[in-house]
Amino acid sequence: MKKIRKNIDYRHNKDLVTIKSRWSGNRTFRGRFLNNERNLSHGIGSILKWRLSANPQRVEKRNEKWNPPVRMLHSLGEVSGDALVWLGHSSFFMQLDGKRFLLDPVFGSIPFVRRESRLPVDPGIFTGIDYLLISHDHYDHLDKKSVKRVLAMNPDITVVCGIGVGELIAQWGDGSANIVEAGWYQRYDADPISITFLPAKHWSKRGANDGGSRLWGSFWISGSRRSVYYSGDTGYGRHFREVRSLCGQPDVAVIGIGAYKPRWFMQRNHISPYEALDASAELGAGLTVPMHYGTFDLSDEPLSDPPRVFAREAGMRDIPVAIPKLGEIVRL
Repeated sequence: MKKIRKNIDYRHNKDLVTIKSRWSGNRTFRGRFLNNERNLSHGIGSILKWRLSANPQRVEKRNEKWNPPVRMLHSLGEVSGDALVWLGHSSFFMQLDGKRFLLDPVFGSIPFVRRESRLPVDPGIFTGIDYLLISHDHYDHLDKKSVKRVLAMNPDITVVCGIGVGELIAQWGDGSANIVEAGWYQRYDADPISITFLPAKHWSKRGANDGGSRLWGSFWISGSRRSVYYSGDTGYGRHFREVRSLCGQPDVAVIGIGAYKPRWFMQRNHISPYEALDASAELGAGLTVPMHYGTFDLSDEPLSDPPRVFAREAGMRDIPVAIPKLGEIVRL
């Protein structure tokens, strides 16, 4: 028992405010970050079982002609006031209190997975960006080519991310960006905006031997009038109730709904459309916007399945949601 404790350490950013009392920092075991709830990971056996198992929606998926509606955004000048624009998958442009944000921007395909939906912008319009928020290091959220382009076009940008992620991003820029690494429950303040990094039930990995070496999480972004919760990638867990107890009820919750089948494999790290609405209710969100679907084929369900299920279930539960077209401006 003593040997195990010797391998436990706690990490945080000493320069940031921590909003949770008696929080020593993110727990690591032998240098690898852990979830607050029981850490569950799939080995090669589970992965092979999934890949070799029959998919009940195989025929539906094969016959699907996926062509989601797109509203091209030609200039950021088209966006006025507080607003959110879905760029595909988990990528968003957001404007809050006159500040411009990019969240997990991925402008093209990712290694071994092609993009299945059109990018509704020319990435060249993303100048004057104040904040780049990265939830975790997986390739469908942290894309080197996209991030390098954003950094090059926005030399004064502030990057907010989990501990360890910033070290990677710093290698891709010219050193001019302000990179802020946060532990869970830590807040970065820059009047009139505050950005708090919060828990998610997920994991991190980009290479063969770096699993858990960089921290994953979610974001709470507050302005003078509105707050936005961005879930990042996460399995369902008690952290949604905790977020509400610590931060209050968000005006807008942006929550993942896709890459959720088969449930026995995906539920540890990705919530389903049903669970996303459970989370929305627990958060007390004024409006819920879905993400993490329709762009990369990462699981068994057809690309059209998550938004269809989400819309139907939200209607049955009478939960306010907005399911935007690609590039559509959602007023907050």
